[in-house]
Amino acid sequence: FARRYPGARIIHFVDECLELCVEEGLAGTEKCHAILARDFNALAEAGCDRLGLLCSLVKPGIETVRPLVPVPIVCYDDVQAERAVASVPDGGKIAVIAMNTASLAPSQKAVYEAAARAGKSVEAVTICVEDGRKCLAETGSTDLADAYFERYLRAHQEEYHAFVIPQIPLSRIMPKIRDLRTPVFDSIEPFLDHLVNLP
Repeated sequence: FARRYPGARIIHFVDECLELCVEEGLAGTEKCHAILARDFNALAEAGCDRLGLLCSLVKPGIETVRPLVPVPIVCYDDVQAERAVASVPDGGKIAVIAMNTASLAPSQKAVYEAAARAGKSVEAVTICVEDGRKCLAETGSTDLADAYFERYLRAHQEEYHAFVIPQIPLSRIMPKIRDLRTPVFDSIEPFLDHLVNLP
């Protein structure tokens, strides 16, 4: 991405306090929102002129955080959902697919919200590729697990108008599946493209 966007500087920021909020069931609460606002404002003060959220688990209530921060905040699953919806016909079918279940429901919700904004009717189905999930749990090999995931995409691509992959590490498989006939929207590429090209 540094090569693709030579004028952009990408800063990664992780706050483990947010992970604790999720573990303690506090996502979407005032406490979680206060942490997000603090983090985003610190990044804005450091010179970042657009901000992105790469965790759908702490996304609930993000609209209450946006007015507290002086620069735009973009959620990754909103971007991939909007691009997927734009790529399918009215009445199209979108698969929200990953090797774990945590991000499936929030991203399915993002697809339906994007469809409503676009005035389209779509069906969004959630899929956990169990063979890949079990392989990763049993062997720890991302290469083997990715092969199961890729095989699933190839075997089922004719059943859907688009794939949405909300599991961020799975962006690593994109170079291997660019030949799929069904468009695939991963977590990172649409997100960074949108952030870089914000007016």
